[in-house]
Amino acid sequence: MKRFPSHFMKAIYGLASVLVLSSACSKPQEFEYVDDAVVEPEDNDNPVVTVTDENGNQNTLPPGNTIGIYIVDGDGNVTLQQVVVGEDGNAVLPSSGQGTTVIAYTPYQEEWGNEVWVSNPEFSVREDQSKPEDYTASDLMIGTTSTDAVTRAAEGGLEFMHKMARVAIHVVDETGRVKLDHIHAELLGVETKVSVDLSHQQVTAIEGNKANIPMLSEMTTDWRISSYAIVAPQAIADGTPFYAITLYGNRQSYPIPEASTLEGGKTYTINLRLTEHGLIADGWRVTDWDEEDAQDIHIES
Repeated sequence: MKRFPSHFMKAIYGLASVLVLSSACSKPQEFEYVDDAVVEPEDNDNPVVTVTDENGNQNTLPPGNTIGIYIVDGDGNVTLQQVVVGEDGNAVLPSSGQGTTVIAYTPYQEEWGNEVWVSNPEFSVREDQSKPEDYTASDLMIGTTSTDAVTRAAEGGLEFMHKMARVAIHVVDETGRVKLDHIHAELLGVETKVSVDLSHQQVTAIEGNKANIPMLSEMTTDWRISSYAIVAPQAIADGTPFYAITLYGNRQSYPIPEASTLEGGKTYTINLRLTEHGLIADGWRVTDWDEEDAQDIHIES
């Protein structure tokens, strides 16, 4: 078992990182809904589709993922349907109708009925995102498209966008003496709740719902651990404690030195190096949600 020298432990939290966050344009994940086939009378009125990425890989959306779809006809009548992604990557989408608008979102919220179309429901991220399922449940995405025929969707397809903000913290161990699973990160006092305007695909943070959020951690290499959490879009005041790192049971918080804004659809990345002299800031950056691993997702019949 690797041991962590006491003098190293004393120095580990000697330096607070400098973090300045700015905004950039959001890059959506894209879903293309194509329904060219004429459905025979004896067939299901709902076309069966396959969820694939741009390389033809299936099951991009996890099996069992439920999407809520609001269908608005030309008279303004709203119908809510659920779409579940099957084990084979297939999902059944509602057939389109003339003058129909489709608004879709995920993850599905059981308490959201037809009335939320005009009532602006609330959505909250999980206050503990250390498990993958709780992290995923915090990622609110909303998509929209308009159709003009029974058998063909609009050329723009169905486009989903991340509506919350994401924070990533990467810690690189340059000493080679630390067991990475003894490093834990959490966000401090961040807003967790938003009001959702589905018809305009917008969210607004509801202030006063703050929490410390343990982050989801992944050992991406044998020398780097990466932690992620999803929060409501929000402004953070100068000097506010923003995150904490716990190493071998020793927890140290770090402030954000300048007033900053976390925007929906962005990833705010903090890089730290674990050296013989302690935990040292190694820069920060703002990108689209998943810039390095971005992929377009296509739903095809």
